[in-house]
Amino acid sequence: MARLSVRGLRHAFAAGPVVALEALELEPGRLTVLTGPSGSGKTTLLYLLSGLIRPQAGAVVWDGVDLARLPERARDRWRRGNAGFVFQDFHLLPELSPLQNVLMPARFAAFSARRHAGRGAELLRRFGVPDRRRVALLSRGERQRTALARALLLDPAVVFADEPTASLDAAAGRGVAEALQALAAEGRCVIAASHDPDLIALAGRRLHLEHGRIEVFA
Repeated sequence: MARLSVRGLRHAFAAGPVVALEALELEPGRLTVLTGPSGSGKTTLLYLLSGLIRPQAGAVVWDGVDLARLPERARDRWRRGNAGFVFQDFHLLPELSPLQNVLMPARFAAFSARRHAGRGAELLRRFGVPDRRRVALLSRGERQRTALARALLLDPAVVFADEPTASLDAAAGRGVAEALQALAAEGRCVIAASHDPDLIALAGRRLHLEHGRIEVFA
């Protein structure tokens, strides 16, 4: 399972805070939640830790692989092999079925979607997503659980979630928060950016950001 080591991380945009993190170690089996006000740099930090953004300075090392030193294509390969993503707005294709959406990572990775169909169906059952012809017929909570199943299709060691409960009602949000905690308990490294007090309460570690500066809470 994946272990993270961050050293001397710095990144700045033309507008917005400078994200700075001197040192951080994350072990598998723990849910880490990034907190802080809007505009504090939570999403930027999430993207830096996942290699979606290459930092201007510092190291982001997953099991000996420093994403900060890799070119874009190599970072893409690392994410395909190691990471799953869950976003606030789901990023599902509404005209496709839940299973067809869950199988999209296999198609993007040039794997056989048919070979992964059994696992995709199993994940949808695990998260209680009903069998529908189209995702457009699902509730918002069911859509986010579909997105969570999609993130897990290729059994990633790391799960990144950006405000995964922000557009859900309280009950659906609690369900997604508990699912993320359960994924961490299985041995994954789960990192979420969130304002949700229910999700924050489940965190094994909290990183609080103010104007890009980070305080680590055990």
